[in-house]
Amino acid sequence: MRILHIIPQFPYFGGDTIIGGYSTCVLGLARARAEAGDEVTILGQVKDPAGRGRVRDGLEVVSILEHLDAGTIRFGMEFIRQASSWAGAHQSDFDVVHNHSGFPEYFLASSRVRSTVKLPSLHTLYCPIPLRGGRFNRPIVRGLLRRSARSMDRLLAMSRNVARSMEDWGLDEVGVIPPPVDLERFMDGTGRAETREELGIAEDEFVVLFVGNATEQKNLSGVLDAFAILLDRMPTARLVVTTELPRTSGNARLQALRDQMVRLDIEDRVIQLGIVDTMPGLMRACDVLVAPFKDSYGPSDYFMVVLEAMATGRPTVVSDVGGMSEVISNERGCLVDPSSVQSIADGLIRFAMEEDSRRSVGAAARSFTEETFHPESIAMKHRTIYEEIAA
Repeated sequence: MRILHIIPQFPYFGGDTIIGGYSTCVLGLARARAEAGDEVTILGQVKDPAGRGRVRDGLEVVSILEHLDAGTIRFGMEFIRQASSWAGAHQSDFDVVHNHSGFPEYFLASSRVRSTVKLPSLHTLYCPIPLRGGRFNRPIVRGLLRRSARSMDRLLAMSRNVARSMEDWGLDEVGVIPPPVDLERFMDGTGRAETREELGIAEDEFVVLFVGNATEQKNLSGVLDAFAILLDRMPTARLVVTTELPRTSGNARLQALRDQMVRLDIEDRVIQLGIVDTMPGLMRACDVLVAPFKDSYGPSDYFMVVLEAMATGRPTVVSDVGGMSEVISNERGCLVDPSSVQSIADGLIRFAMEEDSRRSVGAAARSFTEETFHPESIAMKHRTIYEEIAA
């Protein structure tokens, strides 16, 4: 089958390096379908040249709108125009079109492409739709977006939480297919000692890993405060922060976080990294991942970095927001209140002080990801839907 995936922003840097939850989902699904023998194309904004072209057998990435800043009304309008124009020019190359977005505004693009190419089409939404606020809830806009969504042959959600929000918003018969996780790449294994040595971390030090940007939503400030509390109980703990800071955060925000580390006197216990292409090794080198994000309105309702850490057999301390309670239980991790620094700290302290708990929770997390997010299983579920709407 010849599949066209359309996604507004696809921050892919080639190889295994990609930023963003739902972009990771799309790449994982595209790879799984390509490995199964399909011809797959991803169309979206890809600013890094290394992420464009034929990236592996059966998978090609095509970029549009490299010159525009994403997240603006102009970008959205141009994306609708250029995505539908490109898809129309290549209509005969595909059997089905699979659209992806974090936000409902892009139902407009999916509908426009559908009317242009006249091909079976579906749309997967990765973030819940708030019932209040946002231009997509203005009556005229909401009505237009609903009609656009209903033009799809199938609507999908990455989680039950997203599906409920879509149904509450007025859309019917929303299916749920969870995202694939690369279980071969993210698994416990060798290299822990070598990675720790490269980072200057002793084998007996307890390591907390944070992966995200420096925006308020990702709550790195709360992580720093919670880590300071952990240090009172375990002075040898280390915090590794890996984030694409310059892409998402202004100088004032970055300076505020630096000032916070100085004020808390934790600078020498924090290791700051940029974008890394060795995330599996970094996860194996850590003892726990912390992800107390304040909401799940971007980039995905399931925090992909949490699923990857679970696949690696690591316990996670995760905010109880969005669909994360569908994934995390007390046996597989720790849900916390992201507005409470003490709640985050208590989760970290639990795993810092209980080595047996770290092992059992990590093992249960790995088993859950194998059962729920296996790439072949997820890819086959999508293939079944593709065949149904193309019949």
